[in-house]
Amino acid sequence: MCGVIAIHSTTATEKIPYEVFEGLMALQHRGQDSVGIANDSCTVKRAGLVKYAFKNDDLSKLKGQMCIGHVRYATNGVSNNIQPLYSLLPVRTTLCHNGNITNIEEIKQLLKTKYMVSVHTNSDSELILILFNVKLHELLRNEYTIQPETINIISEYLHNTLIGSFCLLITIQDYGLIVIRDSRGIRPLIWGQNGNKNIIASESVSLNLLNYTVVRDVLPGETIIFDNQRENPIHFYRENILLEPCLFEYIYFARPDSSIENISVHQARIIIGNLMGEKIQNKWDSSQIDVIVPVPDTSITFANGIQDVIHKPIREGFIKNRYIDRTFIMENNNMIQRNIKRKLTGIETVFAGKNVLIVDDSIVRGNTCRHIIEIARNYGAKTIYFASCAPIIKSTNIYGIHIPTKKELISFESTEDDIRNKIEVDYLIYNDLDTITNELKKLNPNIHQFEISMFL
Repeated sequence: MCGVIAIHSTTATEKIPYEVFEGLMALQHRGQDSVGIANDSCTVKRAGLVKYAFKNDDLSKLKGQMCIGHVRYATNGVSNNIQPLYSLLPVRTTLCHNGNITNIEEIKQLLKTKYMVSVHTNSDSELILILFNVKLHELLRNEYTIQPETINIISEYLHNTLIGSFCLLITIQDYGLIVIRDSRGIRPLIWGQNGNKNIIASESVSLNLLNYTVVRDVLPGETIIFDNQRENPIHFYRENILLEPCLFEYIYFARPDSSIENISVHQARIIIGNLMGEKIQNKWDSSQIDVIVPVPDTSITFANGIQDVIHKPIREGFIKNRYIDRTFIMENNNMIQRNIKRKLTGIETVFAGKNVLIVDDSIVRGNTCRHIIEIARNYGAKTIYFASCAPIIKSTNIYGIHIPTKKELISFESTEDDIRNKIEVDYLIYNDLDTITNELKKLNPNIHQFEISMFL
């Protein structure tokens, strides 16, 4: 799970790298390990946050007709894979990738046996770039005139070779920008325009910030070519595709002011909160709840949806330190524990002597919820009800969310009652998977189903 953005113009301009920079700032929640921006001839990338990564003259070096950008968090344990990545053969190509490819060993074997290319990387993004370039070299055959059909053949080759999820932004020097989305549309990607400039980004919030008009989401299986010499983009589509976006984007990853597949993330979270409120009413005596306390920030929207149903006041009981990174995307458990304590503190008067409904977006490893429950207990909460607005997370995820093993999940070999005892609450409730997906599909009938493997 990363954030990507690209801007292409029919004319060269100095503004594009600065717009990409601002767009990446809006996508910072999607990755805090590293950041990079590239045009078709130069790349600048560093570890850390967007606002600190670039020096005074970095962006001025990236002017031209196009730039691509990337914010990253590691999804496969490879920590030095800062993007964009680039290659000089057969022509200079630069790539940003959001997603996760699972058949890495098969791709390495294919490169070795078919193209005589031996690689020693476990970076799926690097393998995609190599695969793109060897196929491009094979098709060009020393003619070096790239046609749209050439790109479509390579895109089809990638679709048929790669297993997993991918949103790809690829620049070819002196040619243009190429956008490819996997055939299920698992990770989000949206297209917008402003005059003679086109933008592609992981979330619509970047388009809104930069005053681009949303055209539509990039379709699953779609390839878009923004040719430097053409006024209008060229589109290629795959047949018999089924839209299956990741449900966890709506629950956790995406910003509430974004829209994914014509569904407002904020509206989706209100609906999910409504469903949780209805389940609370059916399962518990909600009249006994004195106050709803959301865990900031994602759960605030869910809490508003719950309040619509059970009509109890929402209070700000937890205070978030805005300068601590998202703990979900940290790999080291000691770092997670340390930063959770730095990240959240409590307000005693909200909890003292009250029956408190704590609302969180999800329970993954259980580290955060244990900490916040301890805060509530220490501040004198009488009874603690705990609501996870996500269903029980039961499995690993292979599509770009870093959950390497089931054993690290609090649900591993545990019943719901076991989890309640582990986190030491009086009452625990999870949302229902089928109810959520059925309601959200009503907002966009084009969604075949959601990618829900982590809940199965």
